[in-house]
Amino acid sequence: MTASETDGTRDAPPSMSGRRSLATALAPALTVAVSLLGLCLLWNLAAGVWPSRAFPGPGQVWQVLLREAASGDLFYHLGVTLGRVAAAYIVAMIIGSVIGVLLGSYRRVDRFFNPWVILFLNIPALVVIVLGYIWFGLNEAAAIGAVAVNKIPNVVVTMREGART
Repeated sequence: MTASETDGTRDAPPSMSGRRSLATALAPALTVAVSLLGLCLLWNLAAGVWPSRAFPGPGQVWQVLLREAASGDLFYHLGVTLGRVAAAYIVAMIIGSVIGVLLGSYRRVDRFFNPWVILFLNIPALVVIVLGYIWFGLNEAAAIGAVAVNKIPNVVVTMREGART
């Protein structure tokens, strides 16, 4: 009797020359594909319940997407949106980094501003955006400012914790 037979352990089965099987390698991609297919199926079923003007199906959305891409409008608007996101990111990173490093470096300053940081972390993004549009109008500055103001507390917390170490 061998040692593995007496202590209840077994030798591992021989591997297939160190390579994963094709099914194991494709399992994550297949899981994602099935999930997305299920989403499209549910979307299509829901689109059959409501009028297409209120809830268009995946086919209608795909047609409009292709038409907008062919005309060039999709890429123009995508570029404008990404420009706004980049501007808001830069503003949030600059302001949030300065505040975060100050809070992380000076304990008294951190104690004073901590309730405000917690408050601003819990204000929903939609509220900030709506207030920005009400106060400043429907313009680029309001859109960029609202997104930046919404993200500044996250940057503050991250930079504060980094400055503490």
